[in-house]
Amino acid sequence: MSSISSLSNRTSSLFSSQQALDRLQQTQRSLAEAQEQISTGQAINRVSDDPSQVASVLLIERRLLEREQEARNLDLASQTLNTADQALGEATNTLIEAKTIALSQIGVGSDADTRNAQSLVIDAQLSSLVDIANTQFNGVSVFGGNNGAQLDGQVFEKFLGGVRYIGTGSNLQTDVGAFSSQDFTSQGRTAFGLFEAEVNNNRDLDPQATGATPLSAITGGTNSGFVPGSLNVTVNATTVSVDLSEADSLDDVATILTDSITNIVPGGGAVTVGPVGLVVTGNGGNTVTISDPPGTRTAQSLGLEGVSSTGGVPTAGVDVGVQLTPLTALASLGTAVDFASGLVITQGQQTVTVDLSTATTIQDLQNTIADLDLGLRLDIAEGGQELAIVSTVAGLEFSVGENGGSTATDLGIHSFNGDTRLTDLRQGIGLITQEGEDDLSIALHDGTTFSVNLDTATTVAEAITLIDAAAGAAGVAPGDFTVAVAATGTGLVATDNTVGGSDFAITNFGQSHVAEHLGLLENAGAATTINGEDTATRRVDNAFTDLIILRDSLKNNDESGITLASTQLEDDIDSVVSARAIVGVQAQRLEETRLRNEDQTLQEQSVLSSLKDADLTEVISRYQQLQLQLQASLQTSAQIQQLSLLDFLR
Repeated sequence: MSSISSLSNRTSSLFSSQQALDRLQQTQRSLAEAQEQISTGQAINRVSDDPSQVASVLLIERRLLEREQEARNLDLASQTLNTADQALGEATNTLIEAKTIALSQIGVGSDADTRNAQSLVIDAQLSSLVDIANTQFNGVSVFGGNNGAQLDGQVFEKFLGGVRYIGTGSNLQTDVGAFSSQDFTSQGRTAFGLFEAEVNNNRDLDPQATGATPLSAITGGTNSGFVPGSLNVTVNATTVSVDLSEADSLDDVATILTDSITNIVPGGGAVTVGPVGLVVTGNGGNTVTISDPPGTRTAQSLGLEGVSSTGGVPTAGVDVGVQLTPLTALASLGTAVDFASGLVITQGQQTVTVDLSTATTIQDLQNTIADLDLGLRLDIAEGGQELAIVSTVAGLEFSVGENGGSTATDLGIHSFNGDTRLTDLRQGIGLITQEGEDDLSIALHDGTTFSVNLDTATTVAEAITLIDAAAGAAGVAPGDFTVAVAATGTGLVATDNTVGGSDFAITNFGQSHVAEHLGLLENAGAATTINGEDTATRRVDNAFTDLIILRDSLKNNDESGITLASTQLEDDIDSVVSARAIVGVQAQRLEETRLRNEDQTLQEQSVLSSLKDADLTEVISRYQQLQLQLQASLQTSAQIQQLSLLDFLR
């Protein structure tokens, strides 16, 4: 019994010691945690402190880091827009000064020497405007659009005597939070006017369908392009579903559908590619029908919905509306084009003859124009059926004419042809007639004279018809006098084949300026031909162009040009002021976003504090209690540890 009692006593003592040690360790841990909370001021210092709160804390901390970046973005964007605003203010002042000079040089009191001197001032203002347009902030061109990070800062460059914009039409954007972005540059087209002028005669080149035609190049029976998916192929009474999701071209579609027909009835029919799209043929006594399952549009998008054929008679589907692409083969155009003759293109003082005889695709044509390095490009016009030639250089007049053939007319890019509207002459000022009176006089070598009224003409061709009619009414034999669009280059060419000692001359009638407006005002003397000036040239309409017009008009003592430039500069000033207003709106939005960002940051910091920060009063009080608890535990443990060997042996 005594042995058992001793063992029991020893076990109880050991257990008591272990309990005391555990209490001491727990209290020390609690003291360490409290001490850490006091030193850091935070109730949560590690995940294990409060797992239920940690997820919220981490989420808010991450959001605060994002807001710091958004704040930096907002600061950069605001400073960039402020720079743009200042630059546009300088641009406005430059244009106002130019307009003031233009107005001062109109009317009595101006002379050639004074105007020539002022042209130098305008040239300096042009250079100044280019410098303003190339303004940078922090390495970003503020008027370069989303191409604004240019190392040399030159998104506006002087080119062939004009100014070319090599920025983009979309602005740089920055992340301002709330899943949104904000523009923070002002692309140059908005700030200083359009940098494109085009020639497009709206000539449908009618691209034909071929097996190589990509499905991405068709408008389809729905006018919204090819709809990938499945359709039904029915041969006689058997219907199968055919998946066309992997098809890329019309040839792919034709092959897949033909294979499906063959799988149902060998030799039962076929689908082929015709000039306008797909063609279904049911051979012999077999009937082949293509249709869409309910709720789908794949067959309809291919022009095949409900198309059926039997007895070997081909049935064409709906025209799939093939569009031009860079890879379109020129041989597939439904409109005949004279590619052998080529073009004559003038850009400013540069005139070149363009050889297109080796081109095989639209891209070849585009590359040939780009390789001229004249600031021109060949575009596929909206709608995908036409071409347009575009100039991207302000201040230069450009034209596209024939080189003895019909290439420009066939491609729809002739800048002066019979279809040219008279209202488009002289940069859109147009041909101004004397209503109810004749407008120009023509004198021939044989002494015949006649005048022409062009009130009813709306196009160049109609004007030519009226001139021919007036010549016939004056007794001029067919072929003795002709007016036609130049076979090489642009403009009108008048020819006098009569014989005599009188001068061949075309002059204005009365107070009219129509002969000048048509580019035919000339006394050719004994010559038989008047090669008219091209008054249908195109040019970019913007502030740089108008400063160049004003500079050149002052240099040439051309008061009408000075007057025109002064009027156009007023529009340019309005455009720059409008662009500055847009920048102001953008800056205001950024400021409102910045204020919201600051408010939300304060709110999130407050929530984070409530989750994470320690209540120091409570923690210090708990720390003191733990100290007392530790002291009491140590005293109790000491008393337990004071037991002697005699206590153990009893």
